Amino acid sequence: MLFFIASPWVFAQTPAFTKYQVSNYTDENGLPQNSVKAIVKDKSGFLWLGTEAGLVRFDGHKFFTFNKTVIPITSNRINIFVPAPVSDGKGNEMFSALTENNESVQPSVHGLAFAHSGEYRRYLDLAPVLKISKKQNIYLGSLPTLHKHDTHDQNYMTTSGNNDVYVWRQDDIVHFKNGKQASVTKGEFTLFFLVGSYPFATNENGDFIRIDGKTQHLVSRLAGDINANPAFKAGKADYVLFWNNISKRPFLYLNKSFYSLERLENGELSTRLILTGFDFEQNKIASVFYDETLGYLFLGSLTKGLFVIKKQNFTTLKIPLQDADNVYYSQLAWRDNSVLTAQGYAMGIRSQSSDTAFKRVSGFMKDHDYKYSLAMNQDSSIWMGEGYELFRLDKYGKLIKKLTLKKKFKSMYADEADQLWLGGQGSLFLLAPPYASPETIVEGDFGEILVIHRENRSTLLLATKKGLFRFDKGSGKLDEIKNFANITIRSFYTTSEGTWLTTYGNGLYFVGKSKIVQFPVDKELFMTNAHCIIEDSKGFFWVTTNKGLFQVVKKQLLNYINNSSSPVYYHYYDKSNGFETNEFNGGCLPCAVKLPNGTVSLPSMDGLVWFSPLKIRPELPGRDIFISEIELNGKTVPVNENLKLSRDFTQLRLRVSTPYFGHINNIHMSYALTEKGKSAVWFPVSEDFIISLSNVPYGKYELLIRKINGFGENNYAYKKITINIPPAWFETWWFWSLLVVLLQLVVIAIIRLRTRYMVRREREANLRRHYRVISQIVAAVNHDIQTPLHYLTYSLQQVNNHLHLQPNADPLINRMSDESLNTTQRIGTLTKNLLDYIKLQNQNDSSRREFTSVRVHDLVADTCKLFKAMADFKNLRLINEVESDLIVLSDPSLLSIVIHNLLDNAVKFSKSEVRISSLVAQGSKEIVIEDSGDGMPQDLMIWLNRSYKSYREWLRLSRHPEQKGIGLVIVKDLCLLLNIDLHAHVKPHSGTMVHLVFD
Repeated sequence: MLFFIASPWVFAQTPAFTKYQVSNYTDENGLPQNSVKAIVKDKSGFLWLGTEAGLVRFDGHKFFTFNKTVIPITSNRINIFVPAPVSDGKGNEMFSALTENNESVQPSVHGLAFAHSGEYRRYLDLAPVLKISKKQNIYLGSLPTLHKHDTHDQNYMTTSGNNDVYVWRQDDIVHFKNGKQASVTKGEFTLFFLVGSYPFATNENGDFIRIDGKTQHLVSRLAGDINANPAFKAGKADYVLFWNNISKRPFLYLNKSFYSLERLENGELSTRLILTGFDFEQNKIASVFYDETLGYLFLGSLTKGLFVIKKQNFTTLKIPLQDADNVYYSQLAWRDNSVLTAQGYAMGIRSQSSDTAFKRVSGFMKDHDYKYSLAMNQDSSIWMGEGYELFRLDKYGKLIKKLTLKKKFKSMYADEADQLWLGGQGSLFLLAPPYASPETIVEGDFGEILVIHRENRSTLLLATKKGLFRFDKGSGKLDEIKNFANITIRSFYTTSEGTWLTTYGNGLYFVGKSKIVQFPVDKELFMTNAHCIIEDSKGFFWVTTNKGLFQVVKKQLLNYINNSSSPVYYHYYDKSNGFETNEFNGGCLPCAVKLPNGTVSLPSMDGLVWFSPLKIRPELPGRDIFISEIELNGKTVPVNENLKLSRDFTQLRLRVSTPYFGHINNIHMSYALTEKGKSAVWFPVSEDFIISLSNVPYGKYELLIRKINGFGENNYAYKKITINIPPAWFETWWFWSLLVVLLQLVVIAIIRLRTRYMVRREREANLRRHYRVISQIVAAVNHDIQTPLHYLTYSLQQVNNHLHLQPNADPLINRMSDESLNTTQRIGTLTKNLLDYIKLQNQNDSSRREFTSVRVHDLVADTCKLFKAMADFKNLRLINEVESDLIVLSDPSLLSIVIHNLLDNAVKFSKSEVRISSLVAQGSKEIVIEDSGDGMPQDLMIWLNRSYKSYREWLRLSRHPEQKGIGLVIVKDLCLLLNIDLHAHVKPHSGTMVHLVFD
């Protein structure tokens, strides 16, 4: 969506344009492109334009363009607007825009636009003849057209929006209602159009034809304003017919005059003048929309963009002479609803035109040029002067009397008794009939009197350079009214409620019996320099300033006096409404004049501004608020009234809009971001109508946007957007609950760690003592057991050798000697293995093992010798089937312990034989020890086959082993240390097989 702030070029007003404000928008100040081929206003108040660059929405100040960058269409070129054959049931016209590729774009009720399936199918359903026609079916567009209608090859279809369709063919016009043919009107027509829901046509002579069912009637001479146009000739098609196919309103353009063509009750046509002096042909006007309620005329040009034309409510009177002084201050109501200026001119408006009528009435006034103060007696004689000179003139401006005063005066006021009050430096004078010389009434150090005002019959208000004072004429007492020190008062206006003051730099005040109130000013602070208050009969105050004119409801000001939180709406008018300048003049008496016919005359720096308050229809910003665009973190997201934002969003920007074609200063919009249960704090929406939010904590919010709709109490339009920002994980209730639990656990953990540390220190001390004891035991075993055991083994070896050398030795004795020697050797080996294992547990990981190449067959053979005697005793066979060349990389001592313990168990439980074999397959080597016993118990086998991720895991989990055999614990421990995969299984018939797998 393309966004532009519109800044119009306002045409310089020529004499022919004195009644109109003409603004022109092009691609240089908002429009995306300068060809405006279709115009219509929707029920929300937006103006929609069909251009070559897309469908454009205009809210009076900003343009939004809907093109193929945001809508799924293939072309931006809008050809025509198409009316919907059904209405929304509320009298609002529905329509869609058609591109050159026959793609439809439809505005929505939310002020946006979307791709639409189009109206073509509904037209065919309502007019079945279109389905069977061999001609091309074409939508009837607005008039005039770029190309002449060709009914020979094309059917033109349009609708009044009431479930009906009109089909204009070569020689007839067919009307369908609810899908059924209602009437056929025969004839050859050059144009066809609707006036509301009533069909009309034209013939080749330019005559208008009213179509009524099956018949047609020639419209008689056009009635209305067009007859005053000298270029109008009955029966001649000198005019150009304009027709808006959506609003179904026709217009006529003739000789730079533009007329609304309206149907009368009798079916005839009448014209009403809307605009004069604008050249449609030169500006290539192709499309028209007239908003009669607001008085706006919108003209689309093929080359010059959009023209917005509005009648001005104010007229500026100026004397069109080269040496004329058109800077005006004091003025008086004169005869025939005219005014007499301090320059001596009578000025008014000519009855037959809007031109200024003027006449120099008093050469004396022109020559003396006392602009700032005029007063009039009951007999219409006039007082003027300043300083030491005071003059009395008759009602025609001729000098009656001249007075030269002893003291200077600045201000004057003529009361109801024809007494003239004069104010000077610290002095108040009174000049009473027969006006011989002024009398000093009061003197003091209260400053120069700038303004004298009658508060009531008995008191005067004196505005001086030092403040505000109240003078009681009866008692002669002068009292200062507080709060006005060093405030420059420009004028007074007294009502039954009290006196209203305008000031220079401090805005408006109210002085009542018991309170003084300063009113708020407008958002641009223009009302700080207020000049004058004029009240009309409808309850409005009109306030002039240095920057334009304001209209405010008096009742709203009174409400503010009683409740300072009550809002005040000031409606703003500037030079676009008909002033030559925004700078009005004040500091003069009188500051404004109301004529007998109700016209108000206001002095300005460039002319007298005239207007009739009763005829003014203020254009109020009373439309709804719309969200035009939403940007999240710099990216456009779909417009939605329920937004869910991520917790880490950086910026949310909402572009808001409201359809309003008046002055932008009259749009007062604010917003508040609220949470449930909290009061709203309102902030003004920026001048570019963007609301920006950032650094918003998590929560559920309502973004409230409000706009003052105009006059009236609490007269607001609201828009609500729901915003949900989820909390970050560290902001959730469960996180804080978990944090509390974690803190408790941390405290507990600290206590436990401290306890463990103390226990560990105690254990380490015990372990050190235990290690010393073990070391001493190992030393004792090594010295006290192994040494005698070696000696015993050696002795038995000698005895055994001796017995086997005797020729007549007893076999039993020899056998017993062999078994004793073998048992002693086994005890020695077991003792050595046990001592080696105990030493191993006291070493670190790196020193526990020494890998080298081990010949497994020899290692098994040596181990079998130790069990030979026991095997013979049990009649067991020890079979060593390990390949003689099998070599594994391992620690020979530790591997010997493993094989020794496994053979020991096998010999214990075997019944016939123990077989040790080897396997080499798929890169691994195995030592298999199998017995012929009853098989290993299931629980023991599960424990033995259990795998561990590391040796440390084994140490941690095997502190309390589930079995009681120390031999298998040693086997398991050493296999893990030597990276040997150990697993056992029971053979199908009997016995157990244990596999040692080397990778």
